[in-house]
Amino acid sequence: MFMLFKSAMKKRRVEKALEIKASLAERWDLTTTFSLPGDGPANLIVDTLNQVFHRLHTFVCQLTKKNVAMATVAPLALAISQKVRQSSESLSQRAEQLEHTCHQLAKGISTSSDSANQALAQSASIVSEITHAGDLTGHALQRMQVMEQNVGQLSSSIAVLEQKSRSIGSIIESISDIADKTGLLSLNAFIEAARAGAHGAGFGVIAQEVRQLSQETARAAQEVKDSLLTIGELIQNTVTAVAQAREGVDAGMQVNQEASAALEKVSREHHRFHLHLESVISGVSDQKKAVSVFADDLSTISAIGKEGKIDSAELAELAETVKALTEEQLLSSGIFILPQYRKAEAEVLAIATDPDIRTVGTATDQALQRRMQPLSFLELIYLTDAEGLQVSSNVFRKEQATVSDPSVKGKNWGQKPWFRKVKETGKPYISEIYRSEATNSFCLTISVPVYRQSAWVGVLGADINFGDLLNI
Repeated sequence: MFMLFKSAMKKRRVEKALEIKASLAERWDLTTTFSLPGDGPANLIVDTLNQVFHRLHTFVCQLTKKNVAMATVAPLALAISQKVRQSSESLSQRAEQLEHTCHQLAKGISTSSDSANQALAQSASIVSEITHAGDLTGHALQRMQVMEQNVGQLSSSIAVLEQKSRSIGSIIESISDIADKTGLLSLNAFIEAARAGAHGAGFGVIAQEVRQLSQETARAAQEVKDSLLTIGELIQNTVTAVAQAREGVDAGMQVNQEASAALEKVSREHHRFHLHLESVISGVSDQKKAVSVFADDLSTISAIGKEGKIDSAELAELAETVKALTEEQLLSSGIFILPQYRKAEAEVLAIATDPDIRTVGTATDQALQRRMQPLSFLELIYLTDAEGLQVSSNVFRKEQATVSDPSVKGKNWGQKPWFRKVKETGKPYISEIYRSEATNSFCLTISVPVYRQSAWVGVLGADINFGDLLNI
């Protein structure tokens, strides 16, 4: 009897050991506590295995949380590094363009400076010419003033000459009168001498001579008078010419004075322009120096931008590698089943017992929303029939509320592992970790069977946010 008991015990221990071995060949459920019936050295190994699972559970939980945090940060770091890369490339390109523009600007300023210097030289020449023209105008004005004085003196002299000519005319008139009277007297004397006969012959000769003399005097006086008339006409013409010359001199003086004033104004304005041009050239020279320094700085910035472009590209590649390694490391932890998985599984099983979910109807979506609301780790929940056709809406979170999407009703999930495993085993199924296409977060799917009056009627699936799951 004892031998039979011992043989049976041994058989049970072997069977249990094989169960432990089989469970270790699959995903490790860190919530499991292993045991062997009876006593023996193998029990020490089982106890050691339980201790290993306990420590592994603590380590995997901590490591997985850090992996989740790293996996959350890695895409952000990648996105930032890509933005930095784009910004660096853009900065490098802009710096090169700005450097080129700055060099073109420096070249243009240099050309402008040369042109301005040429303009300054020409302006200085114009200033010199204006000064010379001003001197000539001053000399011409002085000469016009001297000419005015000479014309005045000539006018006075001609007036005196006219007066003297008139006086001579008066004298000639007197001489002419005297000659006429002398001629009459000589004629009377000649007549008296003729009456006297031989006694008046000598006196008659004298009278004849006096008559001839008076006639010559009258003729000479007439000639002088005619000459004075001619001289008078010439003097009058000269007076007219002098008056016209005086008017011309006065007009010339006025024009010369106006020209001198205008030239002086032009000289002042051009002198101001010349000073302004000198100031502009000084400013252009300063700008030329500043642009040259700026161009050198831009060359340095451009070189730094090119280095930053290379460094940012390396940083983006490194961030991409870190992201890939982090996700790979996180996904590799899916071989373990943590206690949090079992807690979430228990919540999904509890939802599957809701009467409104067991019997599909109009209240199914409301029941899913109601049961999902307090469970923050649930991202999405849905119900299928026994053939894998979805019979409920997709119920998911949107900000602080739960909403439903009925457009997916009737979709066939019959070939999905989360449906097939439940259908084949009749037990809950926990998937490995994956990145959700909808939310881009790390998730896992828990699916459980749904029974109505002990008959299997479908599968309830729930997508769990992995990061939130670790905090329950």
